[in-house]
Order: sequence, then C-alpha cells, then structure tokens
Amino acid sequence: MAKYEKQLAALQRDLHRKQKGSKNRGKVRERIARLYASIGDVRRDQLDQLTTRLVHENQVLVVEDLPIPNLLRAATGRNRRRKAALNRSILDAAWGELLRRLRYKCAWYGRTLVIVDRFFPSTRRCSACHTKGPKLDVSVREWTCAECGTAHDRDTNAAVNLRDEGMRLYWTVAMALPPGRVPPSVIKASELLDLVPAA
Repeated sequence: MAKYEKQLAALQRDLHRKQKGSKNRGKVRERIARLYASIGDVRRDQLDQLTTRLVHENQVLVVEDLPIPNLLRAATGRNRRRKAALNRSILDAAWGELLRRLRYKCAWYGRTLVIVDRFFPSTRRCSACHTKGPKLDVSVREWTCAECGTAHDRDTNAAVNLRDEGMRLYWTVAMALPPGRVPPSVIKASELLDLVPAA
C-alpha cells in the first residue's frame, strides 16, 4: 500500500492547488476517486487470498479479540509520529475485515476459528513457565522471564501463548460435545459457557 500512499499524497497536494469549481480540480478529484477504488480492490484481493490460504492450510485458526478502536487512539506526545504510522498500518491491515472473512470461510470449509479473550496476557506471559510478568511498553520487543530466565521475542512469545490458549479452548468445547458432533465454526472465549453444555 506504500506505493499508493505516495500517489495519493501527490494527488491531494495537486487538488489543494487547484481553484475551487474549476474543471482541472474536477479532473484531479476523479483521479483521486479512481485511486481510492484501486486501493480498495487491492486490499480486498490481498485479504481474500490470505484468508483462503489460511483456511485451506489449517483446521483450527486462533486469533486475539483486539479492541481496534482503542488501538487507534490519537497520537500525542513525543512519539506521535511513530504512533501515527502504527495507526496507519493498523488501518491498512483491515483487521476487522480479515476477521469477518475468516469467520465465514471457516463456516464454509468446516474449519474452526477460536477467538481468544482480549484480556488474556499473551505478551507478558512466559510461554516456557507460564509466569505472568509486568506490563510491557509497545517499544519493548524482547524480554527475559524473571522466573525461568528464558529470553523471548515479544511477538513470537505472544503467538505461542495464543496458540496454546486457543487450542485449550478448542479442546474444552470439543471434549464437551456429544459423540459425532463437530465443534462450531467459531469459538469465542467470552461465549464459552454458552458452547459447553452443562454437566
């Protein structure tokens, strides 16, 4: 999307220089609209290819239930440029649309999407000894567990924790179902009591 970002910035600067109501301004507005349409098409195509590949290659997919509006809070303070760039990246990734596509494709192809609760401490929990450490700032990319001394890459550790928690949730539901019943296409941690029949 970076190449489109530069084109869009150039066109918007061009639009700003044109006189309001002029034919040239109208032409630039048309070009901007066409570029936005192209960006949307590319994003949808990339998401479609990615989600189809993920669903074909995996029986169970695990994602984290992230509060996207909270992550997109306005950039302020010393690191506002870095935060603004992070916000742009989050919006470009279209996480909400990615999750929506995963949900319906899992239902189509008989796969299971497990959505881990947003309050699960995936980043600060040691994947080796399961000790929960202190809160980590976003800038901290590597850390060492104070309990067992294991060195962790922040993202790799979080991915391992999410996978383990997602599979635990999956088997909790799968083992509680009567014989012959398949797990639902979506298992959400916050709705687990509704999915597991009472004993």
